[in-house]
Amino acid sequence: MQNAMGTTSAASAAAPEKPSLKARALDEFRHYVVITLYLWLLFALFSLYRRMILQENGISVWAQSFAIINALVFAKVILLAQALHLEAGLRKYPRIWIVLGNAFLFGIVCIAFHVGEDATKAWWAGRPLSTSISDFGGGTVSGFLTIGAIFFVALIPFFGMQEVARAIGGQALWDLFLTGRTQAFRLIEE
Repeated sequence: MQNAMGTTSAASAAAPEKPSLKARALDEFRHYVVITLYLWLLFALFSLYRRMILQENGISVWAQSFAIINALVFAKVILLAQALHLEAGLRKYPRIWIVLGNAFLFGIVCIAFHVGEDATKAWWAGRPLSTSISDFGGGTVSGFLTIGAIFFVALIPFFGMQEVARAIGGQALWDLFLTGRTQAFRLIEE
């Protein structure tokens, strides 16, 4: 399939060249940075909102430092899950289902790792592990579902952009959004 820039994608090329180890490492690092920045923004906003809610009730908390740590860890988790092709079963469906399935799957992964992180912090502080669950979404089923829904919705644009990049090519998507020049793109389906 030809992408928006008029070049042939690696998937449809007869004999694509295998990128060098350096090129693959640089590409993987670039993906890691993009995922980390997206998640950092998401977690920082969660933390800020939590702080505002707790301050309304007279509780002073500041946990912004964990937002970048969480983003770094969760970005690596997402990269590893993608490397393991956890979403491979979704590839036979239309792209919207791939996006929604990935958002759901990785939302669950993020929640599981967040609960695990809270449990580790509770264990480290010598508190019962049950306090870590009560800290996450109030420890209620509706709290878990609400935070899960927020993660799900917040991950939809991220995985949507990944699917668009897969369809038209990463460089074409980059050029479309981040260059100052006006360009006309034309998708050619083969």
